[in-house]
Amino acid sequence: MREFVRGYAAAVFETAQSAGRLDTARDDLVGFARALNASDKLRLVLTDPMNSTTTRRAIVAELLAGKATPETAALFSFAVRVERPAELPVCVAVLVELAEDECRRAASRVAVEMEPAAARGAIRERIRGYGERVFQELSAPRQMDEVEDELFAIARLIDANRSLRQTLGDANRPLSGRIAVVDDLFGSACHLPTVRMVRYVLRAGQVRDLVGTLGWLVELAAAERGRRVAAVRSAVVLRPAEKKRIGAALSRIVERDVEVRAIIDPTVIGGILVSVGDLVIDGTVRLRVERLRDLLAQTS
Repeated sequence: MREFVRGYAAAVFETAQSAGRLDTARDDLVGFARALNASDKLRLVLTDPMNSTTTRRAIVAELLAGKATPETAALFSFAVRVERPAELPVCVAVLVELAEDECRRAASRVAVEMEPAAARGAIRERIRGYGERVFQELSAPRQMDEVEDELFAIARLIDANRSLRQTLGDANRPLSGRIAVVDDLFGSACHLPTVRMVRYVLRAGQVRDLVGTLGWLVELAAAERGRRVAAVRSAVVLRPAEKKRIGAALSRIVERDVEVRAIIDPTVIGGILVSVGDLVIDGTVRLRVERLRDLLAQTS
């Protein structure tokens, strides 16, 4: 299983536990794993690389609709999107193990534990996956601004305080104690998503450059903010119902709430041109004309 998925799962289980749904999420994972093992047809469809990611995610969404917790549905959708198709059964089996471990810790009230040792690149992937889920849970672009600003301020504070930097970065100190320091300093001053991100940086593994890692998270937050605002260019003014429909469709694609900003652009001619972060959807008449021109040039 990719470390990206491990980090995402850690955030999912954390949210499910806070909502009192951790045991149910674990049961959902177990049930899906059994279905995957029992059905050759389902396993073939979900592990066939010839099937598009969109198709495989749609199948999972249909299977889980009304039958799984929101956290479990999001986790399966994410795993299908980022994991190699052939590795999906193994990935699901590992997710079941991770969920069972989380349930045991919760039942016995064991303090949070460090993730298994890993190389620097793997630790970064864990943190990126965790952040992906925390960012998805934010409901408004404004919240991303707040998280980005707070992560930046925390990074600067730690950078300026050598004693704090050494305390938080000392792997010989118990993780619970270092997390307690984070909670004491930032728990009441920052929003919970920000604090969760800093906690997981400590939990994900031994980070050589704590300040640099937090600075990297600021960059991820800035990129995420761009993914929440859709620039929609059209030659005419979009009606409110059209903007709402476009926003709903884009939200399903990028798996987060999207704010639509309509831009009048006479060069579009007809249709719309949409950009959300690095995703571009060209549904303009101009594109269709250019494709037709290319086709005619090839056949002449």
